[in-house]
Amino acid sequence: MGLFGKSKKEREKEYMNRLDVPSCLKEDFELIIDDVFTIMGVGTVATGNISTGMCREGENACVYKTNGGVLETIITTIDIHTKERKSNGCGYKTEHVGLGLRGVSKEQLEKGDRVIVKNANMYGM
Repeated sequence: MGLFGKSKKEREKEYMNRLDVPSCLKEDFELIIDDVFTIMGVGTVATGNISTGMCREGENACVYKTNGGVLETIITTIDIHTKERKSNGCGYKTEHVGLGLRGVSKEQLEKGDRVIVKNANMYGM
């Protein structure tokens, strides 16, 4: 413990333990979109809370539309909205994130659509 409480490294370690990364690896990733916008240089960004699992930059994902359609995309960037840990190109369940999505436009996405990555058991857990 540092002079002014826990060090940044200690706080990050505690945060990662609370996330329970091994259980995230066993689940498919799911995020329910709560907002969509465009950022120049990034493209289409969908934000929301991660319901289950985890995702990584570069993974293939599917967007399941509320009207029944399916769009294929690639997660190009992940912006984690927390200062509790360093960015590592991953998002874990319970975190609020912004996902940069390649190959889809802002107009194709709407609130309530689900972004899914089928990665359960992919990592041999």
